[in-house]
Amino acid sequence: MIGGMTTQGLAQMLGAQIVGRGDLALSDLAPIDTAKAGSLTFIRSDEYARRWADSHASAALVSRGIEVPGHDPQSRALLFVDSADQALVVLLAQISAIAAPPPPIGVHPAAVVHPSASIDPSASIGPLCNIEADVTIGPAVVLHARVSVGKGSRIGEATTLHPGAVLYPATIVGRRCIIHANAVIGADGFGFLPHPSGSGHVKIPHLGNVVIGDDVEIGSCTCIDRAKMGSTTISDGAKLDNLVQIGHNCTIGRHVILCGQVGIAGSCNIHEGVIFGGQAGMHDGITVGANARVGGQGGVTKDLEPGAVVWGTPARPLPEYMRSIALLAMLSGRLKDLKSRVASLEKARNNEHP
Repeated sequence: MIGGMTTQGLAQMLGAQIVGRGDLALSDLAPIDTAKAGSLTFIRSDEYARRWADSHASAALVSRGIEVPGHDPQSRALLFVDSADQALVVLLAQISAIAAPPPPIGVHPAAVVHPSASIDPSASIGPLCNIEADVTIGPAVVLHARVSVGKGSRIGEATTLHPGAVLYPATIVGRRCIIHANAVIGADGFGFLPHPSGSGHVKIPHLGNVVIGDDVEIGSCTCIDRAKMGSTTISDGAKLDNLVQIGHNCTIGRHVILCGQVGIAGSCNIHEGVIFGGQAGMHDGITVGANARVGGQGGVTKDLEPGAVVWGTPARPLPEYMRSIALLAMLSGRLKDLKSRVASLEKARNNEHP
């Protein structure tokens, strides 16, 4: 993975202070407990530092200010940086660029491109992509295999769509976005009315679109529904995990994080900096204030104030939720004890009156 790099070369690349040998050859990245000779690991806390002596790694990235007991500078190396996590991100980005280069610039012969589409010469269009009429694809855009881009859509500079991603017509995607495999952007919103006959349902047409800002990342198999009218909006810097569902006409604010399997019903407004834990959900038409936090599997049924921290279903303030969990545990223990006492009394009674 990082074969051919030495500890000294890595230190120079990251601006690290090296304590130990600079001539060690590095072969891969590994967690501190499973690393072997030639591995590079990282130490971000005192807990990790205490495990260094028993690790077989040859070198470690270490956040400055952390003392690492048991280090032998004659046989191994520590590379001190401002933040081991941030240095690791830089290193992983370098490795990724080498290990997974983009497709060649240009349009693959197996792609289908409508004559009216505008594709920047620096873009990469992979095999079996389908580019419909009036699409605009900006500089350095990468479409991996089997991406489908609907009529009138626009994709901004340096955005990447991974295999099987689908943009429905009129979708707008900003710059430097990442849309992972099989994400579907702009499908119909889920809207039906009872049929006048009283049997079945009437589909409500959705004629709007989806607008995605800059620096947004959308996980695999995530679905974002287009608006009934106007736009469903994902603002700059938002990060959506895999298997997230965003309903029609929602507005997702800047730098919002939605973890895996989050479900947001239609017409919700989530303000800047909000974080939803995995499998959390939200009733339609609700507003969540800036920087609020919703715990995993939380169910939001009413508006949340800015900075609110909630958990549970229905979601309620974290201290209240924790008290209810503690009370439930106490009552459960008492019920178990009561059950045992009742069983003992019944057994004694049965022995007295066979």
